[in-house]
Amino acid sequence: MIDSQGRQPYPHPYAHPPHPQPQPQPQPPAVPEAIGDFRRWFSATVDGLVALFGGMAIAVRLIPALGGPEPFWGTILAGVFGLSFLHHVLGPWIFRTTIGKFLFAARVVRDADGGRPRFWQAVRRWAYGLTWLPMQPLLSLFGDDGDPYEDACGLRYVRAKDLRR
Repeated sequence: MIDSQGRQPYPHPYAHPPHPQPQPQPQPPAVPEAIGDFRRWFSATVDGLVALFGGMAIAVRLIPALGGPEPFWGTILAGVFGLSFLHHVLGPWIFRTTIGKFLFAARVVRDADGGRPRFWQAVRRWAYGLTWLPMQPLLSLFGDDGDPYEDACGLRYVRAKDLRR
């Protein structure tokens, strides 16, 4: 049946269905470029200072409050490493950032797909960072140029604004 404007309101009952169009292949999500060296160094410095002074403050305040002896180096080291673990592992795992990276507008993402870091990736990254920094003076004694810190454990630091695109 054709209406007054010459259109057929219903499809023909015996018409062939249209040919299926090929579906576009899904593209992997683009992972933004890594942040620059200066932003990485400054954020790492802030993160290190947070772990160092925060851990010391926790040890100095917590031990006398519990009625224990005066803080000694073992307690201070436990406070520093404990806060470092919380700050560098749980921060990226839950919030995608640490205090230093937040101040410099950087986020931690998986290198493969740009997603949130997995817990064990963050733990490996933290342990790698603890071993990489102390090894730099030793490596410089053997003539190593001190190559820039490469992204390890499948994680990458990116600019926060690049994730919003």
